[in-house]
Amino acid sequence: MRSPVANFDTDLIVDFFRAPKCEQCSGNRGIEMQTQRGQAIIAVADGIVSFRGEVNRTKYLVILTYDNLRITYGKISASNVRAGDRVSAGQQIAESGERLYFGIRQVVNGVVQYLDPMVFLATNRSSARRAVLISSDLTSSQTGLAGIKNPLNSQC
Repeated sequence: MRSPVANFDTDLIVDFFRAPKCEQCSGNRGIEMQTQRGQAIIAVADGIVSFRGEVNRTKYLVILTYDNLRITYGKISASNVRAGDRVSAGQQIAESGERLYFGIRQVVNGVVQYLDPMVFLATNRSSARRAVLISSDLTSSQTGLAGIKNPLNSQC
């Protein structure tokens, strides 16, 4: 999977993924990156734009990939694609605000599963430089990658 911004580096991440304990529980369902206003946002995979609009005064763009992942880009300032448009990996799809939310989810048997975007971005050379250790019980909150023992949300 491609990076959502050029020159992606883990140093850009200001808030890491934290799996919610339940559908309505708190957590961070993606990662949040520090960006420059107007920075190009790139489609990380081929797919179809399934949503472009505002939620709680925040602009979002969601792409449904051909392998049934929903890629969410949030806190965008502008977008040049609309719902129903086909997009290709590497195509510019939006411009960022001062931060960019990037999340990945899938629905399995009617249950939403939030996935850690870093698992998908780990193949990028710049992000692969840094190892992240996660405790075996998945309860460590010091790394910002705290998870839960719910197998639907656990990536281990």
